[in-house]
Amino acid sequence: MNALISSTRLLPRRAGLSFFSFLGGAVFRLYRRDRERALANIALAFPGTDPLVVSAMARGSFVAVARNAYDALRLAHISRERVLELCDVDGEEHLSEACRGGNGVVALTGHIGCWELLAAYFAGKGYRVNVVYRELRDERLEERLVGMRRRHGINSIPRGASAVSAYKALRRGEILAMLIDQDIDVDGVFVPFFGMNAHTPRGAAAFALRAGAPVVPLAIHQQPGGRHRITIRPPLDPPREGLSEREAIDDLTARCTAAIEGFVRMYPQQWVWFHDRWRRSGASASAGGENRSGGGERRGR
Repeated sequence: MNALISSTRLLPRRAGLSFFSFLGGAVFRLYRRDRERALANIALAFPGTDPLVVSAMARGSFVAVARNAYDALRLAHISRERVLELCDVDGEEHLSEACRGGNGVVALTGHIGCWELLAAYFAGKGYRVNVVYRELRDERLEERLVGMRRRHGINSIPRGASAVSAYKALRRGEILAMLIDQDIDVDGVFVPFFGMNAHTPRGAAAFALRAGAPVVPLAIHQQPGGRHRITIRPPLDPPREGLSEREAIDDLTARCTAAIEGFVRMYPQQWVWFHDRWRRSGASASAGGENRSGGGERRGR
């Protein structure tokens, strides 16, 4: 990682993006398991798509992840001013108005585009940003990532110890940023994602409902010229009355996931298709999977 960060210091941005594009293409060719999973997942999500298009989308997703990683790694040394210069924003009024409510805001996004830059942008604009993250096995890498966030005024909250710290952040009226688009081993519910049930963490909805905080969906996408566009949607409506707490959390989690799907559909190549999103649903697109043609069971809609 140190070598990659050093490369982001030494190379002008255009050259750096080109170099990381090359790295992304190389990973697509060399890492068969991740490549096959991406191909299978895209075929599941977009059934009937020509295999050549599926292949191009899969390769493009690896390249996009690498290009976004370049800008994420640059957070180790670029200024807050430079972060603000890189981004254009649509809908910031939705976030600022939600913050004025006083109960904090659950900022909902996914592993789309350069999500680390997304948090740095709003911290640079003066918002108090807290990021809930999954702890890494490599402690040195985790320290580096947490340090990069801290450098830009972002507070990192480990997922395993998130409850108390997260509630305190919301009570202070701050932003709690959460990504809920991966199947991880936490309390979750099966909700539709691209027409197939996907095991999804309940945490974002639970924090929002128990703290009375609005959920504001937002995402960042790198544009063809290298700039980043942030899109912010209005807060999600609260669950209808008469539901139990569990039912309300599940209802809100489903609508959170639908919002994330909408952001993925905007620029499909900028999502992490090599993640085994449907591994517990019966429609798993694991590497070398049987559902490569898109014929897996589709549920939930």
